[in-house]
Amino acid sequence: MKLSLNLLTLQTWREDATRKRALERKRRARNAAEEEMMEISAQLKQRLLLLLHLTTMTTERKWKEHLTLEGIWRRDRRIQRVALVDPMSSPWTKLHESKNDQALVTVTGFDHASFESILFFFQPFFDNCTPWVGPQNGTRFKKIKKSENRGRRRLLDSRMCLGLVMAWCRFKGAEFILSGWFGFTGSHANVWLRFGRRMLLLALWKQPLATVSLPSDETINILKAKVQERHAALRDVHCVADGCKMTFETCDGLTKQSMCHNGWKSGHYISNPFAFSMDGRIIMLVVNAPGSVHDSTLADWGDVHDKLETIYQRTGGVCVADSAFSSVNAPYLLKSSGDIAAAKSPVEVRIIRQCASVRQAAEWGIKAVQSAFPRVKDTLQCEENGERKIHLMLMVLLYNMRLELVGLNQIRNVFVPGWSRAILSKESFASSTL
Repeated sequence: MKLSLNLLTLQTWREDATRKRALERKRRARNAAEEEMMEISAQLKQRLLLLLHLTTMTTERKWKEHLTLEGIWRRDRRIQRVALVDPMSSPWTKLHESKNDQALVTVTGFDHASFESILFFFQPFFDNCTPWVGPQNGTRFKKIKKSENRGRRRLLDSRMCLGLVMAWCRFKGAEFILSGWFGFTGSHANVWLRFGRRMLLLALWKQPLATVSLPSDETINILKAKVQERHAALRDVHCVADGCKMTFETCDGLTKQSMCHNGWKSGHYISNPFAFSMDGRIIMLVVNAPGSVHDSTLADWGDVHDKLETIYQRTGGVCVADSAFSSVNAPYLLKSSGDIAAAKSPVEVRIIRQCASVRQAAEWGIKAVQSAFPRVKDTLQCEENGERKIHLMLMVLLYNMRLELVGLNQIRNVFVPGWSRAILSKESFASSTL
């Protein structure tokens, strides 16, 4: 009995000891965790204090504050009012009043007659709207009320603002060059540029000579016949298509960068597939699309394939495209990248070769846009206020307008020279030489 009691006491003692050891381990583990958390919290606090210190130092001590007065003066790239001529005595005013067509075409892309035609549509929008509303940077405007007192009179007129916008399209590089041409300081030049682009876009949006629209069935049949005169194997070609990639500056964030990064070109681009009719006009387009998307996909998103199919069902007209549209097999598309070795007849060989020749017209069209408005070859800015789309759509409308009023288009000169203003017909040439 005494032995069993001793064993029971020993077992109880062992259980108590085991429980105490377990509690001790838990206490030590809890203390260790608390010490670790305190250490992490202290490190985090130190990092936050360091970051706050660096932020405060950066805010208080900007790079400009480390410069001397001479350093600040030399880095100030503004052109002050005292260094500019009066806008009414500027080089632009001298050029416009000279009535020299060659000079005006060089600066704006349009001669005096076509410039006045565009000014006729532009002036009502310019006179009846004002950019001095909201942020007052030209991105917003409102209609002027006759009963409203608008303060001082404008220093520029509609003719000068239109010339500023067109000259901006023709120039590349920094915009301060326009300050010397027109006599504006940089801030005012930017305001009137943004405002003028919006007014010109509204003025040309519904003009038949500028708008992007499908040609009539009669025009398509005439273009098909003109193409067949030069390329007998191509009976139904009425347009060509290709994509125009414009360089785009890199932006913050992996998502935005990946949208515009093109692995084939190894850079950031904005894609703009264009369809040119054989008289040189842009009749279908998709603008301001991410450069990572394939041209064929963009044409599908922009309903270009649906429009081509409608034309094919109505007139039988087809479009010549390059290998970018190879993923789409449709009767309204002819590919210039066909394999001659896989041709089954001499007729197919001729079609493939002549398709490659006709598709060159798309390259002429892209080059015509770039040469008429060199601004599109500059790197496009990364912004989300719609300025880029306004810029690109305005270039397209001005291109179509320039084609009809000025000419100077290789597609039209080659395929329909009788419609070109730059080439005399055989009868006119014969009469002029007599």
